[in-house]
Amino acid sequence: MASPLYDEILEDLYNDIHEKLERRDVTDLRFAKAGTAETVLSTSNLKRLFCSLVPPGDSLERHFGPFTTAEVLASQTEKKKLQDFLAVLIYARCSIESARGFTTQLLTSSPEYTGFGQLPASRSQLAQVFSIENGRDINSFMDLQPCFCPIVLYKGEDVQVAKGRSQRLPYMSDEERIGEGSFGVVYRTVIAPGHLKDRHDLSMANTEPMPMARKDFKKVRHIPEEWETMKHILNAPLKSKNILETFGILQLDNTFSIFMPLAECDLRAWMSKNPPKRDSESWKADILKCTSGVARGLDFLHSGIRDPNGNRMICYHMDLKPANILVFPDDREPEKMIWKISDFSISRVKLSHQHHPRDISAPFKQRKGGTSASGTGNQHGGGSYLAPESETGRSDMNQKSDVWSLGCVISVIITYLSEGQLGIDKYLEKRVTTSGKSGGAGHDFFFRHIRNATQHKSHPAIRNHHKYLINEAAGRSPDEGTILRRLLEYIEHSVLQLEPERRESARSVQDELHIAAMGYQELTKKNDGSDNSIPDTPSTNTITRLKQIFHRKKPDEPVMESLFISDAKDVAGCSIASSEFTMAHWTSSHIFLYNSLSFPPYPRISIKNIAECGLKGSLVWKSVKLSGTYLIASTTGHHSHIYLFDLIGGKRPALNFDSGYEIVLPLESSNGLHRIAISPGGIVLACVAHRDAESSWVFHARIEDLISHSTQRRVSEATSSSSDESQRIVIAEGPWNHYQVETPATNVTHLSFPSDTTICYVAEPDIAETHDIKVSCKSLLTGGSITQKIENPNSSSLVFDSGNSGRLFTTFAAIDQERTFAIVLYDKELFIQNFDDTNPIFQTQEASLGNHCIVQLLMDEQHSRLFALGTKSGNDVMLLMELPLHDLKHKARPRVIKVLADIRLGDKFTARLFKGTDPTIEGPPPGESSRTNMRNTSGGDGGDGGDGGYIIISCYGAARPTLYKVCLPSPI
Repeated sequence: MASPLYDEILEDLYNDIHEKLERRDVTDLRFAKAGTAETVLSTSNLKRLFCSLVPPGDSLERHFGPFTTAEVLASQTEKKKLQDFLAVLIYARCSIESARGFTTQLLTSSPEYTGFGQLPASRSQLAQVFSIENGRDINSFMDLQPCFCPIVLYKGEDVQVAKGRSQRLPYMSDEERIGEGSFGVVYRTVIAPGHLKDRHDLSMANTEPMPMARKDFKKVRHIPEEWETMKHILNAPLKSKNILETFGILQLDNTFSIFMPLAECDLRAWMSKNPPKRDSESWKADILKCTSGVARGLDFLHSGIRDPNGNRMICYHMDLKPANILVFPDDREPEKMIWKISDFSISRVKLSHQHHPRDISAPFKQRKGGTSASGTGNQHGGGSYLAPESETGRSDMNQKSDVWSLGCVISVIITYLSEGQLGIDKYLEKRVTTSGKSGGAGHDFFFRHIRNATQHKSHPAIRNHHKYLINEAAGRSPDEGTILRRLLEYIEHSVLQLEPERRESARSVQDELHIAAMGYQELTKKNDGSDNSIPDTPSTNTITRLKQIFHRKKPDEPVMESLFISDAKDVAGCSIASSEFTMAHWTSSHIFLYNSLSFPPYPRISIKNIAECGLKGSLVWKSVKLSGTYLIASTTGHHSHIYLFDLIGGKRPALNFDSGYEIVLPLESSNGLHRIAISPGGIVLACVAHRDAESSWVFHARIEDLISHSTQRRVSEATSSSSDESQRIVIAEGPWNHYQVETPATNVTHLSFPSDTTICYVAEPDIAETHDIKVSCKSLLTGGSITQKIENPNSSSLVFDSGNSGRLFTTFAAIDQERTFAIVLYDKELFIQNFDDTNPIFQTQEASLGNHCIVQLLMDEQHSRLFALGTKSGNDVMLLMELPLHDLKHKARPRVIKVLADIRLGDKFTARLFKGTDPTIEGPPPGESSRTNMRNTSGGDGGDGGDGGYIIISCYGAARPTLYKVCLPSPI
């Protein structure tokens, strides 16, 4: 029988706990928020409780063992974090026998019960703790324990609760339905303090009740690929402030919930309830900046998302409209706004290495009445912003479909700036009326919907309405009319185009909106009299001056020219030869070759390949490397073969794939090749092959020796080029040399030739296991080899130790042909290190690159200037910089040579530095769009490059692969 003292203390603690429960008046909803048990069960209360477990005058030692005191038991409870378990025991009013069982089994027992006491506890665990005779206590505990283990959300994680009744939801009030979409319903809810945490920083948790938006989806099936794709999108490591972030994900029974910041409202509602400030140029500038942010967010969806392996992910939103753009106060300037794209429930995602996009919505049940990505059946606003290709099915829609929708949104926003919600309503009626007259049955689209027609036409109401808006603006101010004319004509000519390929990118739209916003800012200064440099002359002066501000070129700023690569689709990689401009793109099935002959002698906006090679059967091209004379390639699969092409062989004068060799390595390996490399002069090739679980082989051979051992075979066996000539096969072992590397082949992440006589590789084990990363150089002349550990504090070798966080090895480049290298660690630590095996004294120089992050190093042929492609911390725009090669001791900072505004961190690109000025890319005047031309020239001044050479950058991971040329300034 329980003592009266135990019952009294139990009742007191029960009341204390009950008063601190959230939603305690609703039995099925009440819960103890994080920290409740610790607050009630203080050390003093724990001691009182334990003292009540023995009769008055008796000792705890006699019942629970020697040296047992109330202080010891309280300390053990806190140490083992058993307060929540004990709080359930108290709230369930368990008997003194169960309380003694808790004390014996979980506080003073042998280690066999280690791990017990964490909630939720199973019935079998409780039977061992309380003893099976206390069945009533076990039942009460099981019924009440959900109150004390409410769900905790973790940022960037997917929390799964198998049984909905085992845990309580941490909501402090009734949810409020605030919106709905095609697949989900949105609720406003308030998360209790301590129930949104960051597992990477457990000290970070919400300290106050936190209002959130929660969107619920009903799961109909589990599709692993789509499931993982959706989680990658929601938890992408790179973020955009114009994309609605995700606090966490909860899977409860068959409901999938996403928790997000709570917006003021969506853009549609905001425009409806906020009259426009027609006479405020600064306000209009702010609205256009917000709109530019939407374009920035869309560009991020199309080009900025990466999965955990670094692969690019292209997200097609598929339903961009004002209702899916949420309005938030700007954290930095609360009086201003920031707009964020939301609702990805019908989006599709395409991984860079896959051919077909995945439907994010595939695992979810579509709601009755929900919209789809097809505009068919549109009536008065349903699907109004969808592109023409939406009517032929979702398979025809891609990022250019999103750009169309963005153009429609911009058109509506410009209408709002001038006429508010009334103007938006009139604009809709114009579209519907005109559509009905042309056989569209009253549909509301931004294109001319022709019933039963296979092609659509431009909507006359759009252009007429834009003309009306321009004239209205010009009536208020000639300068404002000029600004709107430029923007709306751009929308008509470059965005609302029926053919998707004629639409500009979201990034280009962002730039145009930014220019328009700055134009309104200039008008504000002019009207306020704060900018006396703007003369009161015709309206074109403001726009002209604005374009000069954005595109003004400094006297020493190099020119960057660009050109589209028209036949590059689904490109897996790119290689550029070092001696002269020769470039190869490869897809899974083809290799495309380019050189100066790819640039036509007349203005064009793109170049074409001059040769291509296809791969037959089920094999896939894995890697390609180039010299000026030879191309080598490997394939995925289980054979150890290299394909070698003599690019200047054959009967044709231009580069070709006519003369080819299939080279079989002299080893038995079912793991294929992991790395290939070719020396700068095309003299030696090398590869890394699997040996065993702990080591690998590096094979190398002179190319002329391999060719001399070749025998005839038919071209149809593996590859097909533009020629029908026969190709050859090399099976002999004689030409090959090899040496063993003490690391698995998969851990060899770099293989290259600093010169024709030196092989270099980098071995990177899993950084979670060790930082024992090695750089090794081997001389093909002497056979000598030097291996240096970049970081291993216990090594007696030279150590580069910059700390234990971040990505250790970043990139490296050969400084000279004597095996001196520039090595970048942690993205921003630069080391110059000599690997000469004839000189045992190693001179190391180092420099911190400050807030610059380096992606790739480039060295000129004179070995006098070191360049880098990288970014500034917190910014994803790529920079071309010159690094302080000979001034490290003075801690000199990188010198930014050119801002590469069209290339972002995470884009897939290959860069190569050349001397001279060929090839020349002719582009439009500064300030125009990226529609550029290229022509082949010999000589010329190369823009502002002087004799500093030029850098070719092939950006091949984007929707439109592009070739850039940057002419370098002469050395200072």
